[in-house]
Amino acid sequence: MTLVGVLLDKTTLGERLNRTRLSGMGKPDISNRDVAYSYIGLLCQGKTDFDHIEAFRDDEFFTLALQMDNVPSSPTLRQRLDMAAGKAGWESILLEESAKLLRTLDVTLHPIVLGEPSKRRAYIPLDIDVSPFDNSGTKKEGVSRTYKGHDGYAPIFAYLGQEGYVVNVQLREGSTHVQKDTAVFLRKSIQYAKQISDLPLLVRMDAGNDSAENLAV
Repeated sequence: MTLVGVLLDKTTLGERLNRTRLSGMGKPDISNRDVAYSYIGLLCQGKTDFDHIEAFRDDEFFTLALQMDNVPSSPTLRQRLDMAAGKAGWESILLEESAKLLRTLDVTLHPIVLGEPSKRRAYIPLDIDVSPFDNSGTKKEGVSRTYKGHDGYAPIFAYLGQEGYVVNVQLREGSTHVQKDTAVFLRKSIQYAKQISDLPLLVRMDAGNDSAENLAV
């Protein structure tokens, strides 16, 4: 958690989230920064349920490591993230700050080298693909039949370099067509990738994404 706190401190994520305003909410008792940092702290420990935050509400180390003022309750965490989802620009802020952090840290990105011996050139791979989740037997919002034949979600991811840094992600319902909003996702993924590396990109996508719209991007 200390290392996570150090990384977060190298960003302006908290300040930017605190400047956002959620509909119907004045200045909250627990800041947007503390809400987001608390959930990031959970995710970095492999915990995804909102209720997991209750075990850390009186954990002084958790609060100090992430440099927070307050740890929200489970209901506050759930309600705030629900309020922000798709409305307050949090997703863009998180992705932009993630890209800037990778650039700031000058992370190693191993390229692949292609071409004839006399014309070899290094490219940073940008891999984009849908990765269906199996949520069979659940009644979560948006769960529907995926092309893999099970019920779940069908999020799309963009990974940079052979290391596979996630530069973009979009949650989708399971039955979403593979091309729905993919051109927009592709354009944004390229923009984020270019913020991280100056080397030319090699975009690699599934054959099902060979639409003229994607090729134009």
